[in-house]
Amino acid sequence: MSHYMRAVSRDERDERRYRTLLATLRGFLPMIEGQAVLDFGCAHATSVCALLELGARRVIGIEPDLERVEMGRKLLAALGAEERAEILHLPDTRRLPFPDRSFRTVIANAVLEHIPQPREVYIRELWRVVGIGGHLIVNETPNKYLPLDFHTTGLWGVPWLPKELARRYALWRGFDRGEDWDHSGWRGLGHYELVAPLSDYTLLPELSRPRHRRLQRLGLPTTLLDPYPTWVLRRDA
Repeated sequence: MSHYMRAVSRDERDERRYRTLLATLRGFLPMIEGQAVLDFGCAHATSVCALLELGARRVIGIEPDLERVEMGRKLLAALGAEERAEILHLPDTRRLPFPDRSFRTVIANAVLEHIPQPREVYIRELWRVVGIGGHLIVNETPNKYLPLDFHTTGLWGVPWLPKELARRYALWRGFDRGEDWDHSGWRGLGHYELVAPLSDYTLLPELSRPRHRRLQRLGLPTTLLDPYPTWVLRRDA
């Protein structure tokens, strides 16, 4: 068991997320190994640890929740990883404190679904700090084009309903965990919502399954039907 795995394995849920992240992101090692990576919405640093284990030269995490920031900083201190990683508390993530094109890799892992629509300003800001030839990776965010809410309520139809109607329907069906509905993740992200604010990009196609290849032959985004797509966009200019 790795140094980082031992640190996160104290919590079963964190360990599952950590293993999932490692499995997903290993496919993008050239974008991570030896690179400075921005981890947008890093929570309490589970994803930061995964990026360090995968060989990132340096990781900067951004997180609006102060309690999570403090937890993440304690974890990094316990690991002795403070020279390679840091977590910044940024209550408003619509403006990042970095120059244009300052990262080779930017990752938004399980975060954009928790930002209420419209999300264009956040997506444009993430893209602003991606360097030429660098990549934006959006991972573990549910697909809003599918009718089942996999993420929050487990109910059919919720992703397609207007916000207030979706909330009322979820409550009627017994969903009541006292959550902030706006940020609960009930509506995921769609391909066209992601790429609409961007320019000068190439979407690297996912081709691991037959449906991906069929969609590519039709000239459609290959992850259009994936419950949890992984979008990888390369900045070309």
